[in-house]
Amino acid sequence: MKAPGFWTERNTLAWLLYPFSLVYGRISLSRFNKKERYKAHMPVLCVGNLVMGGAGKTPTALALGRAAAGLNLSPIFLTRGFKGSESGPLLVDPAHHSIAEVGDEALLLARVAPTIVAKDRVAGAKLAEELNREKDGSIIIMDDGFQNPYLYKDFNLIIVDSQQSIGNGFIFPAGPLRAPLNPQVRRADQFVIVGEGGKAPQLRQLLARLGKASSHASLQPSRCSLLGGTRVFAFCGIGHPDKFYRTLEQLELEVIDYQDFDDHHTFSSEEIEAILNRAEAQDLDIVTTSKDHVRLQQLGEVGARLAQKAHVIEVDMTFDDKSFPRHALEQARRKFSRR
Repeated sequence: MKAPGFWTERNTLAWLLYPFSLVYGRISLSRFNKKERYKAHMPVLCVGNLVMGGAGKTPTALALGRAAAGLNLSPIFLTRGFKGSESGPLLVDPAHHSIAEVGDEALLLARVAPTIVAKDRVAGAKLAEELNREKDGSIIIMDDGFQNPYLYKDFNLIIVDSQQSIGNGFIFPAGPLRAPLNPQVRRADQFVIVGEGGKAPQLRQLLARLGKASSHASLQPSRCSLLGGTRVFAFCGIGHPDKFYRTLEQLELEVIDYQDFDDHHTFSSEEIEAILNRAEAQDLDIVTTSKDHVRLQQLGEVGARLAQKAHVIEVDMTFDDKSFPRHALEQARRKFSRR
């Protein structure tokens, strides 16, 4: 979701909503504190966050999936399939499943490793057990689901954006927190701080005081077919579009025109035509994110036209400690063996 502006400060609107946050906080805490009722027969590494909206969970999950495959493990992703109609559990088949059915993130994950969509995470874990029964080194990598109380996680890896951090520190709807902060921090095994935003130093100090280990990572462009200085029309429908534009700055692309949409936005034919026309009128190359490109490919002829014209800006989650993904996977497997 796109975070409202007042989530970054404790202004009048945030305080007006604060009583509702107290109610939501009690409900979410009660759910969060439920004893996790199912322990999968393979390690479960959960990539989660503390707040509503994007923080970098999917790029982190993808990095862990690639690292697991490189270690000859058998990773399988488990995701809710946000905005997809299928409740699951089902194994995603990119050749047959659409974004409307399984969501854009599931199709991105399925490019790297087998991916299960399941609103019921326990049912999803049981399907993973069936699919990987004969495979050595099986591990479930959950993309989101940290606050879900029903499936036991062997290792909780929490992603925090250094720009957004925890916002104004209030619980939804007055702020971005999904549940009271301290219980969430206590349950986390390790944190990854993404980027070099102004709140990064305070985050590291806070986590150190709470006795929690933290690592640093950043989203780095991995592939771009355009040369620096190219004049572009940029569009995206992600939680924090400023991340996309910072990547374009890194690539030294000159953004002449742009259009932002809500996270996971389904583009209409009129919106697609408008993008094509604005770019053509100004003689601009079109750039977008991999998530948006996946959605375009399934929107019929007009979507395919824009998908063909658009240059995809691929990004990878890059860890300062190159061995971090391996260590996280090893810790999840070690904790599983000690159950």
